[in-house]
Amino acid sequence: MAKSNSNESDGLNLGTDAWNVADGFAKLKVLRPLIFLNKYLKIAEFGYEDMDELNYYTDNQLKRRRVDGLKNALHSFKDLMEDTYFAIKGGDKKVIDKLFSRVMLCEEFVEKCYSIDEDGVDHSELFYINEHLFKKVLWILHEVKKELNPPLNNASLIFRPSEEVDLDKIMTEIVEGG
Repeated sequence: MAKSNSNESDGLNLGTDAWNVADGFAKLKVLRPLIFLNKYLKIAEFGYEDMDELNYYTDNQLKRRRVDGLKNALHSFKDLMEDTYFAIKGGDKKVIDKLFSRVMLCEEFVEKCYSIDEDGVDHSELFYINEHLFKKVLWILHEVKKELNPPLNNASLIFRPSEEVDLDKIMTEIVEGG
């Protein structure tokens, strides 16, 4: 068989076009964490994501899930900001730096938001949450989430700059599962 001068080998095109992984990157490193952030923050607030789950958990389990949700939200915030920092434009880097510092400060207080003891009689685990401190940390994370989207969008990581955004269409697609 005659050898071709093209850059094809075994059906694989090895052309000179640079790889463009922007779409996949945006879905994996921006969209997915943003969706999970909503999930984790809801679990941190209530202990469950869906009302149908409420009856499946004991009070102790709900408290543990709330703390786990808070910890997962913190981790997701850090990953999201670290993974997108390179794309952040100009003055928005200062915004991201400030938000990252707030997340790191919250992380310092997570361990102070709860305590675990042992029941002296049946030796079961007793999980306590310092609601005042916990809610302050959760409120800060909600504020960070609100302030994080504009720099991500300015870096074209959420909406492409050339696209006309039809929020009604997007919401309809989300509701209809499309």
